[in-house]
Amino acid sequence: MSDILEQRLIELFHHPKIQGCNWQPRLFWHPAADGSAFGALRVDGRELEVFFATIIGEASTEQAALDQEEDSRGRFIAANARRHELPLFTRR
Repeated sequence: MSDILEQRLIELFHHPKIQGCNWQPRLFWHPAADGSAFGALRVDGRELEVFFATIIGEASTEQAALDQEEDSRGRFIAANARRHELPLFTRR
C-alpha cells in the first residue's frame, strides 16, 4: 500500500463524521511499535478508503479499481457505508 493512501486513511479517520462514529483506531489499525495508534492496517486499505470516503460524502480514490479487480467490491463497501453498516473488511 502506498504512503499516500495510508496518509489519506488517517486524514479521513480524523474527519468529524468518522470521529462521530466513536470507532477506535485499533478497529482498523494495529498499534505502532512506538505506541501510536496508527501502525499497520488490520484491513484492506482500499476498502477502508471507500468506506470512509462514502461516510463523509467524498469521492473515493479507490472504488473504481476495487470494483474492477474484486468484482464490484467497492460498490458493496459503499452501500454498507450508506446503510450505516460496518462491513466485514478483507483482513491484511
